[in-house]
Amino acid sequence: MISVYDIYSVSLLIVSLSLFVVRYLRQDPPILPYLVIACVCAVGNWLGELGGGWAAMALLVAASFLFLSCLLYPEQVSRNGANGKSGKDQPAGSAGES
Repeated sequence: MISVYDIYSVSLLIVSLSLFVVRYLRQDPPILPYLVIACVCAVGNWLGELGGGWAAMALLVAASFLFLSCLLYPEQVSRNGANGKSGKDQPAGSAGES
């Protein structure tokens, strides 16, 4: 039988993985936040099926907030840029220079 936890976790997993694939094609995103979302979706679904409703919903809501942070603030999630340095660490005259 399909439950709310199944729908919530699978839809969150599909949306976050599609966001990761789109960002992977355009830039170099960090893998760890998306991996955490996938693991939390699996554990939340498992807890929901075993009857741990509050814990499962709390985990899935926390994963949703992590997804929103990946969606709205992608540069904040990865502390290092693509070349290993963030733009704030570079002097003002050397931004974009190799």
